[in-house]
Amino acid sequence: MRERGQIITRGKDRHLVRVCIGVDEAGGRVYHNKTIRGTKKDAQRYRTSVLNDLDRGTFVEPSKETLNAYLDRWLETSAAPRVRGRTLTDYRGLLDRHVRPSLGLRTLSSITPLDVQGVYTSMLEKGLSPRTVRYTHAVLSSALKQPVKWQLLPKNSAEYVDLPRQKHTEMRAMSRTEVAQFLSSAESSPLYALFLLAVTTGMRPGEYLGLQWKDVNLDESMIHVCRSLVRNKAEWRFDEPKTPKSRRTVKLLPTVVHALRVHRSRQAEQRLGAGIK
Repeated sequence: MRERGQIITRGKDRHLVRVCIGVDEAGGRVYHNKTIRGTKKDAQRYRTSVLNDLDRGTFVEPSKETLNAYLDRWLETSAAPRVRGRTLTDYRGLLDRHVRPSLGLRTLSSITPLDVQGVYTSMLEKGLSPRTVRYTHAVLSSALKQPVKWQLLPKNSAEYVDLPRQKHTEMRAMSRTEVAQFLSSAESSPLYALFLLAVTTGMRPGEYLGLQWKDVNLDESMIHVCRSLVRNKAEWRFDEPKTPKSRRTVKLLPTVVHALRVHRSRQAEQRLGAGIK
């Protein structure tokens, strides 16, 4: 019986593996061709692997697309519709700085877990933190999941690497004495009410900078967090809160309510003086 798939010797330690993987719309056979540099046994093992994948229905024709070309497509069609502009900018920056220089010109199908591991090792050798490595890994791994779904790759190489242990450092907060000293120094500042709001509520900077008076109910001593001020490249704009739980109501201390009343009164005087209704 004829053996499935061909092995054609092209030279010393160079063999072409040729396996029929199906038929096209016209009924002609479609072949998968792969040159194996090694012994004939290496070629036989590769042929067996392809045939087994075909039998299981898991064979994927290796993509000839470069990683650079694929990442451009992934950012545009997959990442952009589901993440914020600032997050997309962060994704681009991480990939441009750490992944594209060494792997960008490689074909998508040729990138191995060892190649990905090499990127992370290089980052650590340059003095970058484990946190930065892990963030880069999260972006790259997410990017490489998609071609598996699109049947451009049989597996995600980023899933088979070892990540550096992240050091957890305790966040340092100001003591009561330091807060009192800070507020005392800031009391004469036009932004005193903002500083007081920040240190007493724990709101994120984007949240308290995105507040409008319609979000503030001084009679009930509360603030409604319903937007955030975010920056996308050189543009500042209002956006939805980062997570659904971020949309919330924050209770205000009496001292904060008083400071906000004074601030609003001064702001109204300034608007009148400027001729703004």
